[in-house]
Amino acid sequence: MLNKMRRLLLYVVIFIASKSFSQNTLLPGYNEFIAGITQNNPLSKRAGNEKKYAELQLKAARGNYDPVLSGNYDQKQFNGTNYFTTLNSEIKQPIFTSQYLKLGYDYGIGPNLNPEFNTPTQGLPYVGVEVGVLQGLIIDKRRAEVLKSKEYINYFTAEQQIQLNNLLFESSQRYFEWLFSAKQIALNNYFMNAARKRLEGVEALANIGERATIDTVEAAIFYQTRLLDLQNAQMDNLKSTNDLTTFIWQDNTPSSLSINYQATDSLETYYNKAKAALAQNLNLLNTQNPILSKYNALQNALNVEVRLKKEMIKPVLNVKYNFLSNNASAINPVFSNNNYKWGLNMSFPLLLRNPRNEYKMAQVVSQNNNLELQNKTNELNFKVNALQQTISILAQQLLNAERSVSYGKQLLEAEKLKFDNGESSIFMINTRENKLLESELKLAEYKLKFIKTVLNIIYLNGNLNYKL
Repeated sequence: MLNKMRRLLLYVVIFIASKSFSQNTLLPGYNEFIAGITQNNPLSKRAGNEKKYAELQLKAARGNYDPVLSGNYDQKQFNGTNYFTTLNSEIKQPIFTSQYLKLGYDYGIGPNLNPEFNTPTQGLPYVGVEVGVLQGLIIDKRRAEVLKSKEYINYFTAEQQIQLNNLLFESSQRYFEWLFSAKQIALNNYFMNAARKRLEGVEALANIGERATIDTVEAAIFYQTRLLDLQNAQMDNLKSTNDLTTFIWQDNTPSSLSINYQATDSLETYYNKAKAALAQNLNLLNTQNPILSKYNALQNALNVEVRLKKEMIKPVLNVKYNFLSNNASAINPVFSNNNYKWGLNMSFPLLLRNPRNEYKMAQVVSQNNNLELQNKTNELNFKVNALQQTISILAQQLLNAERSVSYGKQLLEAEKLKFDNGESSIFMINTRENKLLESELKLAEYKLKFIKTVLNIIYLNGNLNYKL
């Protein structure tokens, strides 16, 4: 009677554990899962904003070439006398570097106006050019911003790819760890049911005197052990489910933690798919990783900055030339070579301490980035070599693990046959089952390692081809 009560209590515990999740939902296959992460996860959307930011940055830099309209109006009245009235307006169009086209209108009258600002009654229209013939002739700040922004398009595109790569890699690992925990539950559940059936059989034989009563105690102990193993596997599955759930979003809403996701495919299915995908991804290991692309793009932008700082060492010499109208009409002006205004301005720091040191600083920053690029390239090469060696070792481990499972099954079947013939004991059967369960779990663990290694290869490729 006591044994029956214990068995009833154990069944209740199993039932409660199996219902520990409030809602069962089939989780889509891995490829659909990854597609959902890419589309719905907020980190994926944030990564998409990286390239948008770079495109806006380029548009802003190109906006520095927009024509600029400027104007100034001054008038002075004192004791009823108009001292002067002046108006200056100009449209200035940047061309390439430090070159501008100008179209303007000057107006100035008054008895107390400086004669140099006097104009005809209808004003003085003009067209002209302004050119920096030394500093800024080859490259200036405006041109440098455009060139750097173009490189930052590549930089932020690589950054977007890096963020997506990290997200998909992490979520993929959680997905297959969750599948592994489901495999653990399935294996422990199978051996728990086998132990339960054996306990029932031994009790039936003990009731008719074919088995010693102590055998039922031994069978019950092994059954309880199997039950505890199953419950531990369920706890592991709960943790892996929670880890997986953090990546699942739908309609800008995170997934509910109360959902118990059920797998549509098994770990073995994706192990076979990973083997098929291995060769293709190994061939891509020497292609450009987005981390390297990011450093290369930054290096190009820093090279532009070095060019700009070098240009800033030159003296500033700007030449201006305006063609002036030779008639009084501001609506239909007529320009002549005989009517002009020109000038130049020059500035040059005598010690050059600021531009020379800023140039050297830019060189140092560029050199540091190049050194980091070399280091990252070396790191990736070592990781590639390590993965190739890992794949080779894993292939041997999987082969040995599969053999261990096969041998374990043969030993268990032979032990069961001996038990039926009265030549073995419950202890020996459970020993064989323990070894087989260990072998099955170890094989599943190696399959998980193999899948994770393939994911690592895809991660190092950086092409976001997370499909199995």
